[in-house]
Amino acid sequence: MNDFLIPQFQWNSLSYLTSRAGRVGTQELTELMESESLTRNHFMIVCALAEFGPMSQNDLAKHSNLNRGHLVAYLDELADRKILERSVDPSDRRRNIITLTAAGKKFTARATAAAERSEAEVFGALDAKQQETLRTLLQLVAIKDGEAR
Repeated sequence: MNDFLIPQFQWNSLSYLTSRAGRVGTQELTELMESESLTRNHFMIVCALAEFGPMSQNDLAKHSNLNRGHLVAYLDELADRKILERSVDPSDRRRNIITLTAAGKKFTARATAAAERSEAEVFGALDAKQQETLRTLLQLVAIKDGEAR
């Protein structure tokens, strides 16, 4: 039994509880990213590239839900680590195409596995049906906030 008691407001707060589950559910990923001096925003970028393939910086900003102004700095950091590369778009030389490197694909697989392990541990308290119900409900909240899939 745990002697730590939180205030009733937090115990009943959906925002607090989802934030806590999110923090615990990404703990291993966070530790991995910090060990690489990277952030979750970097992870969002490599996940988008892994799923959707090479794309322009503008498209990457949309797929990762990151501000275009901040994206360039993240891309610079990932390029410095040889996780991605930029090349000139042959159809429009004013535009860069961003691509994961082989090392980037390995890094993405490692980071995704870390995220999956943390999530499995924290949500292991729920059976598969409960996890799917929670996922669906949280997706509805994300949709209301403008996210799309």
